[in-house]
Amino acid sequence: MKNIIFEKYQGNGNDFIIIDSRNNDIFNNFKSKKIFNIKKLCDRQFGIGGDGVIFIKEPDGNNYAKMIIYNSDGSEAQMCGNGIRCLIEYVHKSNKETIKSSEYRIETKSGLKIARYNDGEITVKMGKPILDTHQIPTTIDKKHNNLPSYLFKELNFEQQGYAVGMGNPHLIFFIKDINKISLSLLGPIFENNKLFPEKTNVHFSQIIDRDNIKVRVWERGAGPTLACGTGACAVHVAAYKLGLCNSETTINLPGGNLKINWSRLEEEILMKGYAKKVFSGKYILK
Repeated sequence: MKNIIFEKYQGNGNDFIIIDSRNNDIFNNFKSKKIFNIKKLCDRQFGIGGDGVIFIKEPDGNNYAKMIIYNSDGSEAQMCGNGIRCLIEYVHKSNKETIKSSEYRIETKSGLKIARYNDGEITVKMGKPILDTHQIPTTIDKKHNNLPSYLFKELNFEQQGYAVGMGNPHLIFFIKDINKISLSLLGPIFENNKLFPEKTNVHFSQIIDRDNIKVRVWERGAGPTLACGTGACAVHVAAYKLGLCNSETTINLPGGNLKINWSRLEEEILMKGYAKKVFSGKYILK
């Protein structure tokens, strides 16, 4: 194998290298022979460039496909909201039998995700939020409105933070002006906080009104990104549980907006957004 065919997609500016590993041995060779390096692949100067790599595999069960995703630092992630929309956009456009509206059942490490493609708009059932501390996971031992909560004090930053799991851990802060936050300084501090044994995604959030929330993102294993789908869901859950928003909100991220709908613990969160192809190519193996 001298080269690898790939597609580059983005969802709200969160960009991914997609490698279709169905009917070939690319993923197996990557796992067993380390035929390429994820970190080098995602390097924006010396590689393709991306926030992560998505492998599409044959499903284990009676579903459409299986998603395996890696962060740009080479660590494997359980799920990614923007990533799964990119995958859905790719498989929909690749499926010659598709019509404008189709349903896709995608297996992920955080469970089965069901998505509806409707004339470009992709709605994903993201699962139920996780508020149990052991499952998030976090060692925070206090709760406020059923949200794991802790008063964080780092450098000159002192704010109440809230933990929510979406198959991956999220730490959410609500502040008056997120533009005054030094993301590059505080992001890695909170990502590696000892209260999160598997590290965490970090979200600095600003309530604009009950229908709109502005968010800046520091992703675990990737750093600052333009968007985070599971993070948008986690922010909405925290805001709703605290009485700060309505059951449907628009999460305004640097890369664009996502619509989130959720109000009850027994219901799955719905995420609506778009994804687009950027380019395709061949990666030459050395």
